[in-house]
Amino acid sequence: MEHMTEEMARARLFEDNFDCAQSVFSHFAEELGLDEETALKISAGFGGGMHKGDMCGTVTGGLMALGLKYGFCEPKDAVGKDIMNQKSMEYERRVAEANEGCLRCREMLGVDPSTPEGKMQAGSIIPKKCPGLVVKACAILEEMLQD
Repeated sequence: MEHMTEEMARARLFEDNFDCAQSVFSHFAEELGLDEETALKISAGFGGGMHKGDMCGTVTGGLMALGLKYGFCEPKDAVGKDIMNQKSMEYERRVAEANEGCLRCREMLGVDPSTPEGKMQAGSIIPKKCPGLVVKACAILEEMLQD
């Protein structure tokens, strides 16, 4: 797997017009057995903190990737659920550490993109901030998916 670079993240976000969740999740999809098109569709509704400034798409996209590798699908699989919960909590902790304690889009951007005013302000912040957020999330996932 090629490491995500700032240039790659910038291209995914601004040239391809995908969002942060799509950029993170699709970067790992094929390695985890899911085709890129399906990954992009699954993660399409999670950008911009689910379009409300909530949980950053780098977090939700990363959790989807972890779910492909460590997720459980058998009823009453307490062990599988515990493993996935541990991986999720570790990922969220590491992303927060890398982003000054922030996990929410509005916290990371410093504006609320769900409001008209915040959306306008976010337009100038996103190109500067979001590629780096995608790269950090991908670096954390690369390490975690090696297990």
